[in-house]
Amino acid sequence: MNRSAVGAIAAQGAQALASFLLQIAVAKTLGISALGAFGILYGVVVLASGTITGFVGDSLVVLDRRARRIRAALEQFALLIALGAGALAAVVTTALRFTTPVEGVLFALATAAFCLEEVVRRTLMANLKFWRVATIDSVGLVVTLSIVAVLAIGPGLQLASFLGALAVGQTVALLAGFAVMPKEDRFLVPPTAGGRRAVAAYGVWRSLQQFLRPALLTAVRTTVVVVVGLAATGLLEAARTYTAPALLLVSGLSSYLFASFAQNRDVDLRITLRRADRAVFALLAFTAAIGVVAVVLLPFVGRTLFSAQPDLRAVIGWLAYTASVAAVTPYGALAAVSGGQAAVFAVRAADTVVSLAAVVVGLLLGMDPAWSAALLAIGSLGGGGVLRQTASRRARRAMRGEPAPATMAAHRV
Repeated sequence: MNRSAVGAIAAQGAQALASFLLQIAVAKTLGISALGAFGILYGVVVLASGTITGFVGDSLVVLDRRARRIRAALEQFALLIALGAGALAAVVTTALRFTTPVEGVLFALATAAFCLEEVVRRTLMANLKFWRVATIDSVGLVVTLSIVAVLAIGPGLQLASFLGALAVGQTVALLAGFAVMPKEDRFLVPPTAGGRRAVAAYGVWRSLQQFLRPALLTAVRTTVVVVVGLAATGLLEAARTYTAPALLLVSGLSSYLFASFAQNRDVDLRITLRRADRAVFALLAFTAAIGVVAVVLLPFVGRTLFSAQPDLRAVIGWLAYTASVAAVTPYGALAAVSGGQAAVFAVRAADTVVSLAAVVVGLLLGMDPAWSAALLAIGSLGGGGVLRQTASRRARRAMRGEPAPATMAAHRV
């Protein structure tokens, strides 16, 4: 594993550690029901972040981000999505009385800051500067936790405390990221209309795909709240948080693979497909190893970390879901950088619907919510198989000299 790949894991780890520690702090200070509420709000933040990652972040990795008209479009879409997502999230949650007006404002600021910081992260990733990503995320984590600690000593902690701390921490990380960005990427251009169509042509499909996984998790949390209750959602969220190290490993290496595939998109597809295969086997092996450790340690550390012991069935279910993610993301990354972003979205949308339907039907039939995570793996594993088969067909066509259904020519603007 090279230095950039390790850096990608570290970068994902720093961001995941922030989520992990914040959720433990919520569980310890506000209770398991508050953890369920915070989990839903944080899931919305991740949902917005995933949208801007796909639309702007992946576009700047694949397209010519230094061309002025492309850069202008990227800047405009970044502001539109970040500010729009923040405002929409605040209005909806406040209207539903899930947050108070003050919490709604802080939620909007946290969402917008999180989104803009994600654009900076993706710019650094496009240059394979993963260790810088880890650094700025660590800075944001330290600032966030410092604010939480000060508030805990002073006026005490409420849900608004965590949302405000998250907003400030992400803003500091955003500024730090801009400061360490390579000089050739550290510039802004005046607004123009020329590059919007090119960015949208690629970014729409990627944002829709990035939207799917956090949307699925948010939908599952909400379904559990409606059918079972907020406490059950908190327990499910505790198990997910406990198994987060496995998913961060998968996500970190997947970020590295996407950037690496984009930089080497002219390499023979058969070679990159074999590389994706090796990545899947490695990710599955790592997930299994982390899973064994997590299950063994659960009786000893579960109640220490959370106010209630995470359910073993939910822990195993989240590990199974992580394995399914490991089986699909390398093939999705390979297809997305070689012109197949629309096909990737179609496959991922289908497996998302299958997974959500399995959970909803199971809960309505009286299934224990602890099994929800395991059911999520069903669709994802199927999607991974379809994407692998699609990549194999494209490789065989390339070997025979036949043109691929879609090429990157349209995206090299």
